[in-house]
Amino acid sequence: MYLLTKNEGDIESGAYASVDEDGTPIVQFFVNKDDAITYNTMLEAIGQDIGITEIDPEMLDKFCGILGHAYSVADEGEIVIPRVETLQHALVNLSPFNDSF
Repeated sequence: MYLLTKNEGDIESGAYASVDEDGTPIVQFFVNKDDAITYNTMLEAIGQDIGITEIDPEMLDKFCGILGHAYSVADEGEIVIPRVETLQHALVNLSPFNDSF
C-alpha cells in the first residue's frame, strides 16, 4: 500500500491529505505504486513537492486513527484526480498577480 508524504519513503515527515466538504482530512492510499505515481505527477504539475511512501496495509486504521484522519483506498488501475479545491488553492497561490491585489 502506498501514500504520499512530504519526503519520499519517510512516513514521519507528514502524510498528504485532501479535505472533504465537511473539512475532514482524507489520506489517499493506493494499492499499486504506479497509481500513486500518477496521482503524485498530477500534484507535481501544480507545484506540490511530495514523495511516495510504502506502508503495511494492516497499519491503515492505526495510522489514520492516530492522525484523526479518514482515508480512502484506490484499487489497482483506479484513477484518482486531485479535488478541484486542491487545484484551485494551488493555482491561486502560484499566481504572480497575488502580490498586486
